[in-house]
Amino acid sequence: VYFSYPARRRQLVLQGMNLSVRHGQTVALVGASGCGKSTVIQLVERYYDALCG
Repeated sequence: VYFSYPARRRQLVLQGMNLSVRHGQTVALVGASGCGKSTVIQLVERYYDALCG
């Protein structure tokens, strides 16, 4: 997945990210503030559409 926010189309936030989660599997996204955890969740929930991928 490649993604940039609509207000900053030229600045990629995610580049080449892959995420596979099996049915019933529990996943935790852990990282420093501003590293993209919320962005990943918003993409999974289709709040935003990825540029490609």
